[in-house]
Formats: sequence, structure tokens, C-alpha cells
Amino acid sequence: MSAAILLIIILGMVFGAGLLIFIAKSIFNRDKEKYNRESNSRDINPQFFKALGDFKKNTERRIANLESIVADLEEEKIRIHDKSNEGKIKIEDKDERVSNEVIDDSNLKNMLNE
Repeated sequence: MSAAILLIIILGMVFGAGLLIFIAKSIFNRDKEKYNRESNSRDINPQFFKALGDFKKNTERRIANLESIVADLEEEKIRIHDKSNEGKIKIEDKDERVSNEVIDDSNLKNMLNE
């Protein structure tokens, strides 16, 4: 092989590689610019934030109302339960108390049983 043919082949490979890199870089830059242009046009509308704030306030108000209703119902249930047991005292026999309990060596249970 002569030196001229070898030089032409090397120059062809260098030129081809450079052309391929240039095309890839231009495609990448074009896609990057297109993405940046689209992302800049996606500004969030201030009305969206206002509507979101209103929704949050309404939701918090509704939750507070529901919590107060549940608290009132629980308080009423406790009052009714206390009134129904008012004046009634249940006294267990000593035999029932001993048979229902598990025998344990702890001093506290022994003291409470006496």
C-alpha cells in the first residue's frame, strides 16, 4: 500500500468521525433547546394556588366540624353510660374473685385480694 492511499484512508476516518460527532451534538442541542422552551412556557397559573388555598381552608373547616360532632357524641355517650350505672354497686363474692383470677406470686395482687 502506498503512503497516499494510507493518508486518504486516515483522513476519511477522521473526517467521518468529526462529521458524526458534529451531527450528534447538533441533534442533542436542538432537543435541549426544545425542552427548555417547553419548560419555560409551563408557568403555573396564580388562580390555581388561590383555588388550592381555598380547598385547604374548606377541608380544614369541615374536619374541625366533624371532630366537634364526634367529640359531642362521645361526651354524650359517656354521660348516658355514667347515669345508667349511677347508684348500682356490684359486689363480688370472695369465691368468685379467687376463681376468676390467675394465681400469681406477686405481692401487689396478694395485697389487693386481701
